[in-house]
Amino acid sequence: MIQKIGKPTRIFVVDEQPIYKYGLDELFRESEDFVVCGYTKAIDRLDPSAESPDIFALDIDVDKSNGIGSVKELIRQYPNSSILVVSSHDERIFAERCLRAGAKGYVMKTAPIQEHLDAYKLLNGGKLYLSPSMKRRLLSRMSGHEAKDSNPLFDRLSNRELLIIQHIGESLDNREIAREMKISVKTIESHRSRIKSKLELSNACELVRIATRLKHRKL
Repeated sequence: MIQKIGKPTRIFVVDEQPIYKYGLDELFRESEDFVVCGYTKAIDRLDPSAESPDIFALDIDVDKSNGIGSVKELIRQYPNSSILVVSSHDERIFAERCLRAGAKGYVMKTAPIQEHLDAYKLLNGGKLYLSPSMKRRLLSRMSGHEAKDSNPLFDRLSNRELLIIQHIGESLDNREIAREMKISVKTIESHRSRIKSKLELSNACELVRIATRLKHRKL
């Protein structure tokens, strides 16, 4: 994505809550380079006839049935827009997955303001964004030295299994998860069994405990 000469880069926020959008409004209030052009709390509420923004600021939690898959859905609908995932989820586990899905960057909502600015500037220049700490982790992995705070066990999970463990961490039972993800309870039970096997967990209590720790980024 290349910035249009003479026009500010247009950012559209897709997030369950408008708080991040309000923050961007304030951040770019006097900017000539960026403008927040819109907000919605769900991808299916986007107006397909409207002009595509230059950048989508996407929280993957907007789609409880799809999770990281929402990145691919947004790309399918708006192939000329860049996607910056803005999330409260642990970047150690989610950032690389989102980039593989097609996002151009991942920044945590708790990151310093400067990191958010850097992310938008890099995407505006057609580049990718990862936080400095994520870059160090990836370089360590490429050189054959796994970072001390990495969680390789979670790499064994598919995106759907990761979404299910997120829902478990939110204290949802199988029926509630099935309703959120629009699949059967039996399918959820099968996924839970595979998750326990992949994470080498002995029982449901251990699964709930690690799901809760994932939610609070205490892994």
